[in-house]
Amino acid sequence: MKHEKNVTNTDVVTKEMTGGQIIVDHLVREGVTHVFGIPGHGDTALMDAFVDRKADIHLLPAMHEQNASHMADGYYRSSGKVAGVVTSIGPGATNTLTGIATAFADSLPQIVITGGVHTYFMGRGLLQELDRPHSDNFPRMAEPVVKRWFNPSHVEQLPNMMEQAFNAMLEGRKGPVLVNVPQDVQAESAMVVMGDSKSRRTAARVFGDPEYIERAVDLLLSAERPVLLAGGGVIQANATDELQAIAEFLGAPVTTSFMGKSAFPEDHELFACACGDLGSIPGNLMTRTSDVLLAIGCRFSDRITSSYRPGITFDIPKTKLIQVDLDGFEIGKNYPVEVGILGDAKAVLGAILDGLKAKGKPRDYKATTQFKELEAAKVEWEEFLRPLRTANVQPMTASQVLVEARKALPRDTIVVTDSSNPQNQVFNEFPVYGPRQHITPGGFSGIGFALPAAIGAKLGKPEAPVCAVFGDGAFLQTGTELATAAQLGTAVIFLVINNGGWGAIRNLQLNMFGEDREIITNFTYPDGSSWEADISGVAKSLGCLGERVTDPAEIGPAIERALASGKPYVIDAITALDRPHSNMHVTGWWDITVPSYLGELRDKYVEGRGF
Repeated sequence: MKHEKNVTNTDVVTKEMTGGQIIVDHLVREGVTHVFGIPGHGDTALMDAFVDRKADIHLLPAMHEQNASHMADGYYRSSGKVAGVVTSIGPGATNTLTGIATAFADSLPQIVITGGVHTYFMGRGLLQELDRPHSDNFPRMAEPVVKRWFNPSHVEQLPNMMEQAFNAMLEGRKGPVLVNVPQDVQAESAMVVMGDSKSRRTAARVFGDPEYIERAVDLLLSAERPVLLAGGGVIQANATDELQAIAEFLGAPVTTSFMGKSAFPEDHELFACACGDLGSIPGNLMTRTSDVLLAIGCRFSDRITSSYRPGITFDIPKTKLIQVDLDGFEIGKNYPVEVGILGDAKAVLGAILDGLKAKGKPRDYKATTQFKELEAAKVEWEEFLRPLRTANVQPMTASQVLVEARKALPRDTIVVTDSSNPQNQVFNEFPVYGPRQHITPGGFSGIGFALPAAIGAKLGKPEAPVCAVFGDGAFLQTGTELATAAQLGTAVIFLVINNGGWGAIRNLQLNMFGEDREIITNFTYPDGSSWEADISGVAKSLGCLGERVTDPAEIGPAIERALASGKPYVIDAITALDRPHSNMHVTGWWDITVPSYLGELRDKYVEGRGF
C-alpha cells in the first residue's frame, strides 16, 4: 500500500495506514523535515515508510546512533526546529542514550523512535531484546533522560501517542521523548484518523505573576549595581532582544552561562564576558559585586558559580537574586531568591521591560562607577590572556588557534564545541555576536558531541558558516562521523585542537595532585614515546578535505581554504600539551576532589571548598 501524497498539515484524513506510515505522516504534519538514523532489522518496516515521502522529509544516515542523536540536537540548536532520530532495537537503541541525555540535560527537544520487539514475542529473549526484569525493557533504561516514553501495542494507538509525544516534548521545559515501536506495530495497518495535532496543544507562553513582576521591577530600579545573567532559557525563548533592551535601560552588565552564550552580542560595551571557575575577570567581578542579580533561564551549575564557594563568583544572598525560570524546580534550588518568577523568558522579560519603562527612565550608565570598573576589568582581562595568545612556542597554544580562527571566520559563524578545554576556552576566548551562534553540551558535557552536532547544525542552518572546535580525544570518539559529512556534503569546518592527550584531565591531575601523579592522560606507544593521531589523514580517508597546521599564522589561511572549498574540511591544529602553554585561564574555583592520602594537598583543598 503506497502512501497517498495529498496529506497536508491541516487535512483531517481517515484511511488505512501502517504503523510506520502513521509515524512518518505525523512527523510531516508537525513540520519535521530532518530525521537521522541507522537502519536495522528492528526498524525496517518504519524505514520503508520514508521511501514514499522523500519529497516531504529527509531521512539521513549516521555512523553511530549516539551521533544521530547529537545531529538532531545540533539541528535544533541552530534552527529552533525539531529533528527526529530513528534506530533499531537493542544496541541500536541503547547507543542513543548519551545523545538523549545530552539533550535532556540542556532542555532540548528531539523525538527518538526506536524499533521494539514484536508484541507476540515479548519476553522470549528475542535477538537484541532486553528481557530481564521486564520484557522489551529499553524504555526503562531511557526513562531518566526523556520527558516521557511510549510503547504502543496496537497500530490504532499511534496517532494519539504521536500527538502526546509532541505535546510532552514541547510543553513547558522542553526535552526529548521516546516512542518504542514493536516491529509488528510498524508493519501492520489499521483505519485511522489523522488530523491537525497542533489543535491539541497550546502555543501560548507562560507569563509570570504580575505581583512578582512588579517586585522585580522595583528591585531593579533601586539597584546601584544591577547585573543580568543569561542562561539557555533566553535563547530557547527567543528573548535576546528583550534581554538587550533591559540591559541598556538599566546600564546593567551582562554575563552568560555556557548555554546562555550568544544571548548577548559580545562586542557590546555592557557585555561582561563569562563568569564562573573558568570565567573572566570582568564577569566574576561584576557578579560578585552586584547588589541585584537578574538570572533568566539559568540552572546555576557548579561551573558558573565556582562550585558555590561564597564570594568568588556570586555573593548571594548579600546580592539580591531575581530568578526567572520556566521550571519552578530550578527557582531557589541552588541560591535563595529575593523574587522568584515562574514563566517563559520572553514573556517575563517583556513584562519587566514594560514595567521599567512605566516606572523609571533609562540610566546614564557610562558615568557610573560600575561601568568604569567594567571597562577597566576588560582591559585587565585582555592583559591576562595576552601571554598565551602571543607565546612564541612550538607547538602553538590553543589560545593562538582561537584568536586566529575568530579573525578569519565570518561574523555570523556558528561555533560548536565539545567538552573539556576547547569548550572552556571558546566560552571565554571566542566571541559570538548573535543568538544560536554558540552550541555546546552544557549540562551533560559529553566528549564527542561537537563533530556530529556540527553536521546537524549545518543542516539546520545551511546558509551560515559552521565551525566545530574540539580536541583529538573527542575526535577519536566520534570522528568516524566524518563519513556522514562526506556523504551529505555538509560544508563544516572541523577545527581540531590536537595535543596528543587528554589535556584538560592531565592538567587537573598535575595541578591538583602533584607532578608525579599523571596517569593514562598522555597518548603513548608501549615504549613510552608520544603517539599522535594523523587526523587530517583520517579525514581524507573518509572522503573529506584536510590539512595539518603547526603555525598560528597558518590558521587563518587554512580557514579561508576551508570556506572556499564548500566541502567538509578538517584542520588538524597541533597544539601544546605541556604546561604552562596548555593551562587554562582560571579566575574562579572548581571543586575537584583531592584524595585524603595526599596530605597537605588534601588539607588545602578542604580549606578552600567552603563546605
